[in-house]
Amino acid sequence: MRSFPGISDRNRRNLFCFCLLSLFVSGATLLHTIQPSLAGGIQQYNEFWQQQSGQDFQHWQQHGVSVTNGMTAANVQLDRQKNLACNTRDIDGGSVSYVEQVGLCQGKDPYPARGYVQGQNYYNGGAFYFGTLTSPINVVHQPFTSLVASWNATTPAGTWLEFHVRVLEKRFWTHWYRLPIWASDSSMITRHSNSGQSDRTGAVETDTFVTGKQPARAYQIAVTLFSMTANNSPHLKRVSVIASYDTNAQTTPVIAPLKAAWGINLAVPQRSQMLDAYRQLGFGGGGEAWCSPTSTSMVMAYWAQKLGQADLRQAVPDAARASFDYTYQGTGNWPFNTAYAGSYNLKSFVTRLYSMSQVESWIQAGIPLVISVAYQPGALPDSPIASSTGHLLVVRGFTPHGDVITNDPAASSDDHVQIIYSRTRLQTVWLNASHGTVYVIYPEKWLIPTLNRLNSW
Repeated sequence: MRSFPGISDRNRRNLFCFCLLSLFVSGATLLHTIQPSLAGGIQQYNEFWQQQSGQDFQHWQQHGVSVTNGMTAANVQLDRQKNLACNTRDIDGGSVSYVEQVGLCQGKDPYPARGYVQGQNYYNGGAFYFGTLTSPINVVHQPFTSLVASWNATTPAGTWLEFHVRVLEKRFWTHWYRLPIWASDSSMITRHSNSGQSDRTGAVETDTFVTGKQPARAYQIAVTLFSMTANNSPHLKRVSVIASYDTNAQTTPVIAPLKAAWGINLAVPQRSQMLDAYRQLGFGGGGEAWCSPTSTSMVMAYWAQKLGQADLRQAVPDAARASFDYTYQGTGNWPFNTAYAGSYNLKSFVTRLYSMSQVESWIQAGIPLVISVAYQPGALPDSPIASSTGHLLVVRGFTPHGDVITNDPAASSDDHVQIIYSRTRLQTVWLNASHGTVYVIYPEKWLIPTLNRLNSW
């Protein structure tokens, strides 16, 4: 389950140089020429940005890391360098020093062992090595009010990643906000979001940065790579960001349906989150809490049978365990789910779409999507649960008349998971709840759609 705001819960890195400041100034005119307007209100606007090649990351500021080209994406890893200037701002406090013998910055956890939220470590509770990667300034074509970063990476035991963001509001940059700390292996590191960040310029709501009273016009992303030993490193492949000006279902662009996708029903294996066997396994306890990893595992199982790759067929409890957010205390962290899928060499990211017409493009390409919804009683007839403050399900196809064929994990058993929903009703509870948030998961070399892209991917 995933809750949404309004329903329930939910520097060394300065400008690299004057030329980057000039880049922002030159882009400012573009920001003023396009305004997201619609009769009766402001229109939803989404802008997707992805960095995934060695060439992409060569434009980032590198400090204690190196960038090379991998087989299908970049490979960013820790790199021994001389005379690094180490800074506590990269590791949220603690202490730092440069270790000449290994050529890396060394840090110490800003919290004592087991001294963070609910008796957990903030990092590893002790010493570690780290390096950083900071993006160029990304000027968004229209103002935005929220941002979600997602990533694909390999994090061997004893390694992890942390993400930060800062945004430009009016003429001033905010401070750096702490986004999630990610590790596939939780034996030494507890992956978690960073709670307690809310001030006049913005807030972090689990995995989503939201601006203060002023929309933002540009942003920077920073990634810190960590390792407990000098001979080990995480490997970052790609970073994806969706920046949005958020409104509601009544103020989104109207896109003509892609009727060529009507009648397609992808063979996505059916899995229920509601099995009694899941309820005593921890990590949120199954039931309504496991919609996100169940949906993610269904899409992975689809690719397992499509590609003949047995390792993609992961059990629901394993997906829940591997995506559990130890601060949020749940499995509904959006980028944790896509990062989990990405750890199996699938390309995966979080983005936002404007309508089911864009979903149709993905279905036509043979790619099922996971969508994030919430709804009050009566808003989604035929749902196995009367209402939800946050729920995820798989879109697997469309009927010959354009209604939506889903795998809804809220069904009581695997056999009852395939459910057809009214196109209009499902689109409304999706756009109103999460502004069209989706998980996109597919093989690295699979052809993706270009029709109705509209900066959404």
